[in-house]
Amino acid sequence: MRTMIQRRVLPWVAVMLAVPAATAAEDPGAALSACRGERDDSKRLACYDREIDRLGTQAAGAGAAPAAPAAPALTPEERFGHEAAMDREATRRKEQEARQLSELNATVTEIWTRADGLMVLTLDNGQIWKQVRPDSLFRLKAGEKVKIQPAALGSFLLSGPGKRSTRVSRVK
Repeated sequence: MRTMIQRRVLPWVAVMLAVPAATAAEDPGAALSACRGERDDSKRLACYDREIDRLGTQAAGAGAAPAAPAAPALTPEERFGHEAAMDREATRRKEQEARQLSELNATVTEIWTRADGLMVLTLDNGQIWKQVRPDSLFRLKAGEKVKIQPAALGSFLLSGPGKRSTRVSRVK
């Protein structure tokens, strides 16, 4: 019986003693590291919540905007049947974020042609795009401005200063 108490209680006591020491030293990294050592998920989460709330209170006292109150955790009963609706909401939010940027305007800094004839473009923002299929009529030079827009079925259309465009996919 004594060994079971030692295994379950002593690590928790050690964590509880470590957190006030970290709080006294005002080292958020040490306090969060102490929370990381907790094996019980609910106790570990409570420790993280306590430390984040403490950091928000310190920031508010220092003149920063107060931290938003944490949303209460849902019980398993409240979550039951709710996952599908939450997944749909997350998908809708991602689609909305993708629509916020309707086009990308950039300048081509480097162009090279692969052995299979596909053109690879490096843009001034560091992105690298390649043609989906070779197009000998599409011409582009380094230093020219390009516009990349979303097209059908998740593809992208790159148009240069001329009237021609080509389908591209992002490499990096």
